Amino acid sequence: TLAFVFDVTGSMWDDLMQVIDGASRILERSLSRRSQAIANYALVPFHDPDIGPVTITADPAVFQRELRELYVQGGGDCPEMSVGAIKAAVEVANPGSFIYVFSDARAKDYHKKEELLRLLQLKQSQVVFVLTGDCGDRTHPGYLAYEEIAATSSGQVFHLDKQQVTEVLKWVESAIQASKVHLLSTDHEEEGEHTWKLPFDPSLKEVTISLSGPGPEIEVQDPLGRILQEDEGLKVLLNIPDSAKVVAFKPEHPGLWSIKVYSSGRHSVRITGVSNIDFRAGFSTQPSLDLNRTLEWPLQGVPISLVINSTGLQAPGLLDSVELAQSSGKPLLTLPMKTLSNGSTHQLWGGPPFHTPKERFYLKVKGKDHEGNPLLRVSGVSYSGMAPGAPLVSMAPRIHGYLHQPLLVSCSVHSALPFRLQLRRGEARLGEERHFQQSGNSSWEILRASKAEEGMYECTAISRAGIGRAKAQIVVTDPPPQLVPASNVTVSPGETAVLSCQVLGEAPYNLTWVRDWRVLPASTGRVAQLADLSLEVRGIIPTDGGRYQCMASNANGVTRASVWLLVREAPQVSIHTSSQHFSQGVEVKVSCSASGYPTPHISWSREGQTLQEDSRIHVDAQGTLIIQGVAPEDAGNYSCQATNEVGTDQETVTLYYTDPPSVSAVNAVVLVAVGEEAVLVCKASGVPPPRVIWYRGGREMILAPEGSSSGKLRIPVAQERDAGIYTCRAVNELGDASAEIQLAVG
Repeated sequence: TLAFVFDVTGSMWDDLMQVIDGASRILERSLSRRSQAIANYALVPFHDPDIGPVTITADPAVFQRELRELYVQGGGDCPEMSVGAIKAAVEVANPGSFIYVFSDARAKDYHKKEELLRLLQLKQSQVVFVLTGDCGDRTHPGYLAYEEIAATSSGQVFHLDKQQVTEVLKWVESAIQASKVHLLSTDHEEEGEHTWKLPFDPSLKEVTISLSGPGPEIEVQDPLGRILQEDEGLKVLLNIPDSAKVVAFKPEHPGLWSIKVYSSGRHSVRITGVSNIDFRAGFSTQPSLDLNRTLEWPLQGVPISLVINSTGLQAPGLLDSVELAQSSGKPLLTLPMKTLSNGSTHQLWGGPPFHTPKERFYLKVKGKDHEGNPLLRVSGVSYSGMAPGAPLVSMAPRIHGYLHQPLLVSCSVHSALPFRLQLRRGEARLGEERHFQQSGNSSWEILRASKAEEGMYECTAISRAGIGRAKAQIVVTDPPPQLVPASNVTVSPGETAVLSCQVLGEAPYNLTWVRDWRVLPASTGRVAQLADLSLEVRGIIPTDGGRYQCMASNANGVTRASVWLLVREAPQVSIHTSSQHFSQGVEVKVSCSASGYPTPHISWSREGQTLQEDSRIHVDAQGTLIIQGVAPEDAGNYSCQATNEVGTDQETVTLYYTDPPSVSAVNAVVLVAVGEEAVLVCKASGVPPPRVIWYRGGREMILAPEGSSSGKLRIPVAQERDAGIYTCRAVNELGDASAEIQLAVG
């Protein structure tokens, strides 16, 4: 879930305008990514004393509309009911969500902080504060609550001027990613410089360093000792000199990277990456193979074990230890990890029992990937020990069902102690009371929903530590319109395409067409809606191709269906290099890609003849030419050809055989009399032919041009002072080689 928690007091008008503008870019970018990070959107406005109404929707257009319709007004005392609003967002959001809080005031309801922190540990969501004010006191508990919430959730607090909100939103665009992993989370009370040596494994596709604090500076050094510069691989995503700096880069070399940061005041550092290797942690009083039966937080006062579920880690990769570290980075405890039995396939790991530290801590999981590279991941939230409390019961606040269709009423309970669970509607029990040893879920299914099922439902869990309750309002309506999308439409440039959707049922509805999340106008023009509500696109051009959505809506909801418009296009070939050099015995790969529709067929030829594939030469499914164990005779011109029903295109690459230089002395020792000619001969080989350079005493000798190609050094009249060690060095673009000759004159 992407959630915005927004302070709607009158002073937030400038902030709101920037957030509305930035939200459209964030949605556009996240929706264009191949791997979707966002499933739905939440908006929680707050204004003392009110919170809400809460909007939760899977439709980005609805989210943007609700954001535009926010009304900022009033003012009054500075603190606001922000903690309760954040809690409302965390409750409705999916686990692992991105929650952004926009305000210019500290929290009035900071006493609710502990309940929120417990919920954050459960949901593993990140909270980032974008503050354009703090009521003038950063030592007040209402402000310090923000810092603790951010520290617990691996979020940060950004202090900005009103006009800088847009800058942070640009960073948010790139921050919301699927497969996001945590590599470092630290918080520091005072000014200072800090350096970390962090292992970056090959699975990390991108790394982002976020430093929040005054006078921020970041330096990144790769394993080869090179400092990344802004124009050479280091991308600055956010730079506010008195508040924050965020940089990103793609770690080309796995190994130990050095990260150095400096801030002139209190500051926090977050380092994240994009990787498929991550972990999920659970705590158990009894090591268990079922991660769903563990607790999301450690208990105080009793021995507890840690269970780690690693994802994306291939055998023989392993996790060998977990370090518990304070937010300052100081280690508290290190636990050895071992594979849990019963066929866990190297995914579940357990540690010995330990007592939860009094301090709040992060989990730093260490190990090796399947190639033996060091591996480091950090928990997305920090943990603190908790006394067993009353069961934590969750239900969706509003459940929408449709007439004559199945409806499921569910509630989930998190509890460290055994509990009894009962679903009720008013005084009537629904089903039998169920008993659970630990956290669990319960559901009540209504096979055919009717208006009679509407009303308030309650889920109650009772344990020795107390009672937990949650309520849900069930609303049953006619279903929204049902759509039957037409088949995809394929056309050539210049033709006319008609896209249509069939709507079932007699209920009235509105139908609109959408492309790239923008509603297409119904008016006449090149793209227009016809009388039968189908969409006509005249004078087709290649950019018209793509996905179109028809949206049928009425008072009961919205239904969408997709229709693809496919535009025929001649192939366009791209070879990613015009020439390539190779040495004998290596493997050569030449990538070839082709655009066009229908998808072009790719083939390779050599010197105009179709390339015959064998055990040594083949073309893979992506069109890449692979030659194994290349030999000098493999040099030449290779052409990649792409063909579809519209046309053909090709590009050519030249492969050049090259051989590193080698050199040897014909005679390692040469003896001549004083006054005679001395001839020193080195035999050099390589492709391209190497240049031979002569040295004496470490200094290069200046020779006539023919001396550099023949490999001969002539001294017409040798003198005793000419005696000594001479070095011939053969050089070409692949490297160099050297040999020594001793000249004796007597």
